[in-house]
Amino acid sequence: MHKIIYSSPNKIDWDAQSAFKITNYYTEKEEHMVFCYLKQYVSAGSLKLCTYCFDSEAKGKKDLQLCINLNPALCKNFIHIESGIDGINRFEFVNPSNEEILSLNPDILQYHTFRTNDQQGFYWCGEITIPADFTKEYFSTCLGEESIILLNFYKIFDNSQDYACLFPDRSSSLPDRHSSMEEFIILNY
Repeated sequence: MHKIIYSSPNKIDWDAQSAFKITNYYTEKEEHMVFCYLKQYVSAGSLKLCTYCFDSEAKGKKDLQLCINLNPALCKNFIHIESGIDGINRFEFVNPSNEEILSLNPDILQYHTFRTNDQQGFYWCGEITIPADFTKEYFSTCLGEESIILLNFYKIFDNSQDYACLFPDRSSSLPDRHSSMEEFIILNY
């Protein structure tokens, strides 16, 4: 069954979006059971994502990772984004067929972070926009009604061996992650 990402010509309020919570923890440390979730929508062909992480000690650019295939009907290629409260650390185009990893300019993406707190505690958010022209150039498609994308979302911990993710993933290398992504369908809001 597909998960849904909504599409609209206008901005959609983040509070109106479904939250996809990280539930697969590959750690034995209780302090690594950090609550994180992802929300996303499509506007004018651009994919908008917002990561939420309830981590009171957020720092650096290596907290979260996203793996996204914007056109799985075409190929297994995907983008890998590694980011944190202080910005984007890595933005890469991954070809799992030949294990090629191409570094991309993170300025292609729009990235904005903020910190706040509510009754559940302190959290930080990272808003990422993957522009429509990037999707067209690298994945030969325009995101819209009934488009399918694949993705997985990760929280990486300080020791880099412990992690948590949205969908189960025991891959040993970045190119192998294509098999752990799950389908989302884009529908009009």
